[in-house]
Amino acid sequence: MARKKAGASVDRPSFRNLMTFRLHMVARFSEGISEEYYRRHLGLSLPECRVIGITASYGSVSFKQVAADAHLEKSYASRVVSSLVERGIIEKQANPSDSRSVLLQLTDHGKTVHEQTYALALRLNEVLQMPFTRKQGDDFLAFLGQLDQQLKRVSGVVEDVDALGKVPRIESAPAPETRSDGAMMLDRAFAQKLHDMLGRYLAENP
Repeated sequence: MARKKAGASVDRPSFRNLMTFRLHMVARFSEGISEEYYRRHLGLSLPECRVIGITASYGSVSFKQVAADAHLEKSYASRVVSSLVERGIIEKQANPSDSRSVLLQLTDHGKTVHEQTYALALRLNEVLQMPFTRKQGDDFLAFLGQLDQQLKRVSGVVEDVDALGKVPRIESAPAPETRSDGAMMLDRAFAQKLHDMLGRYLAENP
């Protein structure tokens, strides 16, 4: 029986090869890029942009719903909303169905900020998808839709290892939305920095 040569590489189990680990690392890296991107162009944090986008999608929405959709702790979400109110981007209105709560909606200035934010988001998505074909992008969005559904199913039984094996697979997911072109260009320096950061990440995570 042949022995392995001294110093030969040995495949060892590693968290780095697991989908959950890679997903977390990519998500953190993506959030870091987005945070710098929106602060550079609009002076807004990523959570502030999320709250603006969520509020715009509803038109008028409760604070509780915004916090839940943005996956923010209520105390932190409250600070984010207060900051946007102080800047005249969001305003609070009385909730006719619940006197103990308020409804949030964008001001006229907030609607302009949302348009700028959305244009920037489209452009950033366009840049990140440049290395991939249209089909690869659509397949990835479909996969994310399936993964989102599976995570929601798993979340109810995650404390029970045996029950995890009984969570059904998702066989299909809604078709991804058609992408549109962004109306705002990245400045050359930031685009180069984004390219370099992505290059380093892919080199370190083959």
